[in-house]
Amino acid sequence: MMKNLPEDIMKEILLRLPVKSLLRFRCVSQDWQCLISDSSFITLYQNRNSRKENLSLFITDYYTKTFYTVEDNSCCKLFDMPAFTSTQLNGDIRSLCIRNRVVGSCNGLLCLISSVFRPSNILYREFIYLFNPTIRKLKKLPHSCRCICLNYLETRLGFGFDPISKDYKVVKIVYSYDNRTKSRIDHKDVWVYSLNSDHWRKLGDHIPVPIPIPIPILIPSQRLELPSRTPIVNAAIHWLVSSWDKSSYSIFSFDLVHEVFNELPQPPENGRFEDIVVVGGCLSVFSRGRHSISYYLMEMWVMKEYGVKESWTKQIIVLNSDACLYKPVESWDDEILFQHEQKNLVLYNIKSKTERDPGIHGLPAHCKALTHTKSLAMLKGLRTSMQGDGRKGKEEEEQ
Repeated sequence: MMKNLPEDIMKEILLRLPVKSLLRFRCVSQDWQCLISDSSFITLYQNRNSRKENLSLFITDYYTKTFYTVEDNSCCKLFDMPAFTSTQLNGDIRSLCIRNRVVGSCNGLLCLISSVFRPSNILYREFIYLFNPTIRKLKKLPHSCRCICLNYLETRLGFGFDPISKDYKVVKIVYSYDNRTKSRIDHKDVWVYSLNSDHWRKLGDHIPVPIPIPIPILIPSQRLELPSRTPIVNAAIHWLVSSWDKSSYSIFSFDLVHEVFNELPQPPENGRFEDIVVVGGCLSVFSRGRHSISYYLMEMWVMKEYGVKESWTKQIIVLNSDACLYKPVESWDDEILFQHEQKNLVLYNIKSKTERDPGIHGLPAHCKALTHTKSLAMLKGLRTSMQGDGRKGKEEEEQ
């Protein structure tokens, strides 16, 4: 019967189906495989379907390097980060420390990074990946530059989509510290990766505006974990940056279309801002909360009109908990998902000012949560399919 339907009607039917069904229907015929995998169909599907309906939680385990997704309110293992060989790291891997984290999420794709440190906590090498959890495809990006260096290195990364060129981009800022002081930035480079070209480009040496400066590292063993959340608004990646003594804060952005940095106006009241997320489609910052025996209080500032200082509005959030630290994860409709102390999750309604347990079972003891949209995005040139048991595909074995 479907064979007799005009192509435009068949396409309209497929556009109304959930992602899981479309993944199965690629096996029906060669025509369906080509249609569902076509970039124009994927873009149209992404634009027409509700973000909330395709929203899913992505969980990372701090200690086991394992990644999970949430299905039917239960954690399901996706895969383990690829293991490194002594050949890849040019030496004894037992003496090296490896840290994994998620850089960002955009249109169903995740950007992941594995940072390799020497025993003295000097950054030795970084491996960056793009991952589509829905189709379980992983792509290892080429190296932007030779990262083996005697200087102390620090990097900041961001990941997003350029709607004009229809290209996924990774921006990487590399800071090199003076070897003598370990605190003064001696040199900085900015690199941009394009998925369409599968190539890194170095931006000009003279950046016309300031770029996000990381917290200076005075003692290598006291390396601080920098905020990794990089929300995307108006086709720009955003960073929340603080001075060394946390007396001042700045909001920087990287325009994915024009590939330039900008500084955004801050809220009118000074605060100790520690998180930046998107709430109701608007860029929002959260202050460090204050806790007592029975509640946790924080300020949320929302930029109602992008780039307009006067549009910042403040809202007080009070959570019924004595936890020491809450971090915003995501928002949809009138609710914000918070995670406290790398463990439990709670949903807070900003209109009714009530909270509820999302009822997710099987969370790792120490984890970090973020959201991503289920997507059909096919990564160009992918040959690797990561299975739940963490086995490597051909592409990973070759690199």
